[in-house]
Amino acid sequence: MLTYSEFKEKSPNVDITEGLFLSLQRRIRRRIDCLTFERISDGDKTLQKRIDDVTQDIINTLYFNSRELLNNIEGNSSQNIKSESVGQYKVEYAQANSISVNEKDRFTKNVIDEMIREAFIHTGLMYRGIDDN
Repeated sequence: MLTYSEFKEKSPNVDITEGLFLSLQRRIRRRIDCLTFERISDGDKTLQKRIDDVTQDIINTLYFNSRELLNNIEGNSSQNIKSESVGQYKVEYAQANSISVNEKDRFTKNVIDEMIREAFIHTGLMYRGIDDN
Protein backbone atom coordinates (compact mmCIF):
# COMPACT_ATOMS: atom_id res chain seq x y z
CA MET A 1 0.00 0.00 0.00
CA LEU A 2 1.23 3.47 -0.91
CA THR A 3 2.64 5.33 2.10
CA TYR A 4 2.74 9.08 2.62
CA SER A 5 6.55 9.15 2.33
CA GLU A 6 6.43 7.21 -0.98
CA PHE A 7 3.75 9.59 -2.23
CA LYS A 8 5.84 12.66 -1.30
CA GLU A 9 8.92 11.11 -2.94
CA LYS A 10 7.05 10.59 -6.22
CA SER A 11 5.16 13.92 -6.07
CA PRO A 12 7.29 16.47 -4.21
CA ASN A 13 5.32 19.43 -5.62
CA VAL A 14 2.04 18.26 -4.08
CA ASP A 15 1.70 20.04 -0.75
CA ILE A 16 -0.90 18.15 1.28
CA THR A 17 -0.81 16.96 4.86
CA GLU A 18 -0.44 13.34 5.83
CA GLY A 19 -3.93 13.36 7.34
CA LEU A 20 -5.50 14.58 4.10
CA PHE A 21 -3.46 12.04 2.13
CA LEU A 22 -4.66 9.18 4.34
CA SER A 23 -8.26 10.37 4.13
CA LEU A 24 -8.16 10.54 0.32
CA GLN A 25 -6.37 7.20 0.13
CA ARG A 26 -9.07 5.51 2.24
CA ARG A 27 -11.82 7.10 0.14
CA ILE A 28 -10.16 5.97 -3.10
CA ARG A 29 -9.61 2.43 -1.77
CA ARG A 30 -13.24 2.14 -0.66
CA ARG A 31 -14.39 3.25 -4.10
CA ILE A 32 -12.06 0.77 -5.82
CA ASP A 33 -13.42 -2.02 -3.61
CA CYS A 34 -16.98 -0.97 -4.42
CA LEU A 35 -16.45 -0.79 -8.19
CA THR A 36 -14.49 -4.06 -8.32
CA PHE A 37 -16.81 -5.89 -5.91
CA GLU A 38 -13.87 -6.43 -3.51
CA ARG A 39 -12.26 -8.91 -5.88
CA ILE A 40 -8.72 -7.60 -5.39
CA SER A 41 -6.71 -9.68 -2.95
CA ASP A 42 -3.99 -8.11 -0.83
CA GLY A 43 -1.53 -10.71 -2.14
CA ASP A 44 -1.85 -9.66 -5.79
CA LYS A 45 1.22 -7.43 -6.21
CA THR A 46 0.34 -6.35 -9.77
CA LEU A 47 -3.10 -5.09 -8.83
CA GLN A 48 -1.79 -3.53 -5.61
CA LYS A 49 0.72 -1.55 -7.69
CA ARG A 50 -2.13 -0.48 -9.97
CA ILE A 51 -4.07 0.71 -6.90
CA ASP A 52 -1.02 2.67 -5.70
CA ASP A 53 -0.55 4.23 -9.14
CA VAL A 54 -4.20 5.24 -9.52
CA THR A 55 -4.21 6.65 -5.97
CA GLN A 56 -1.15 8.74 -6.81
CA ASP A 57 -2.72 9.92 -10.07
CA ILE A 58 -6.06 10.82 -8.48
CA ILE A 59 -4.48 12.86 -5.69
CA ASN A 60 -2.20 14.64 -8.17
CA THR A 61 -5.16 15.41 -10.45
CA LEU A 62 -7.28 16.72 -7.60
CA TYR A 63 -4.40 18.83 -6.32
CA PHE A 64 -3.33 20.40 -9.59
CA ASN A 65 -6.85 20.86 -11.02
CA SER A 66 -8.20 22.46 -7.90
CA ARG A 67 -5.82 23.45 -5.12
CA GLU A 68 -8.72 25.18 -3.42
CA LEU A 69 -10.57 21.86 -3.34
CA LEU A 70 -7.89 20.07 -1.36
CA ASN A 71 -6.66 22.97 0.74
CA ASN A 72 -10.20 23.96 1.59
CA ILE A 73 -12.01 20.61 1.62
CA GLU A 74 -14.48 21.69 4.30
CA GLY A 75 -16.05 24.19 1.93
CA ASN A 76 -14.97 27.31 3.77
CA SER A 77 -15.39 30.08 1.22
CA SER A 78 -14.45 32.97 3.50
CA GLN A 79 -11.65 33.96 1.11
CA ASN A 80 -14.30 34.56 -1.54
CA ILE A 81 -16.20 37.15 0.50
CA LYS A 82 -15.53 40.71 -0.58
CA SER A 83 -16.76 43.88 1.03
CA GLU A 84 -17.15 47.55 0.25
CA SER A 85 -17.74 50.32 2.70
CA VAL A 86 -18.72 53.92 2.15
CA GLY A 87 -18.97 55.98 5.30
CA GLN A 88 -21.15 54.05 7.73
CA TYR A 89 -22.52 51.68 5.11
CA LYS A 90 -20.86 48.36 4.45
CA VAL A 91 -21.83 45.73 1.87
CA GLU A 92 -20.46 42.16 1.82
CA TYR A 93 -20.94 39.76 -1.04
CA ALA A 94 -19.61 36.42 -2.18
CA GLN A 95 -17.78 36.12 -5.45
CA ALA A 96 -19.70 34.32 -8.17
CA ASN A 97 -16.85 31.89 -8.79
CA SER A 98 -16.91 30.39 -5.30
CA ILE A 99 -17.45 26.63 -5.24
CA SER A 100 -20.15 25.16 -3.02
CA VAL A 101 -19.50 22.12 -0.86
CA ASN A 102 -21.80 20.00 -3.04
CA GLU A 103 -19.95 21.04 -6.21
CA LYS A 104 -16.59 20.19 -4.60
CA ASP A 105 -17.87 16.79 -3.52
CA ARG A 106 -19.36 16.07 -6.96
CA PHE A 107 -16.09 17.10 -8.66
CA THR A 108 -14.08 14.83 -6.35
CA LYS A 109 -16.42 11.86 -6.90
CA ASN A 110 -16.31 12.29 -10.67
CA VAL A 111 -12.50 12.46 -10.78
CA ILE A 112 -12.14 9.41 -8.54
CA ASP A 113 -14.68 7.30 -10.47
CA GLU A 114 -13.34 8.25 -13.89
CA MET A 115 -9.74 7.45 -13.06
CA ILE A 116 -10.61 4.16 -11.34
CA ARG A 117 -12.64 3.08 -14.37
CA GLU A 118 -9.74 3.93 -16.69
CA ALA A 119 -7.38 1.85 -14.56
CA PHE A 120 -9.59 -1.20 -13.98
CA ILE A 121 -12.12 -1.38 -16.82
CA HIS A 122 -10.27 -4.05 -18.83
CA THR A 123 -9.22 -6.23 -15.89
CA GLY A 124 -12.55 -8.05 -15.64
CA LEU A 125 -12.84 -6.95 -12.02
CA MET A 126 -15.67 -4.53 -12.74
CA TYR A 127 -17.85 -7.18 -14.41
CA ARG A 128 -21.25 -7.38 -12.70
CA GLY A 129 -22.27 -10.75 -14.09
CA ILE A 130 -21.79 -14.22 -12.68
CA ASP A 131 -18.20 -15.29 -12.09
CA ASP A 132 -17.83 -19.05 -12.64
CA ASN A 133 -14.38 -19.17 -11.00
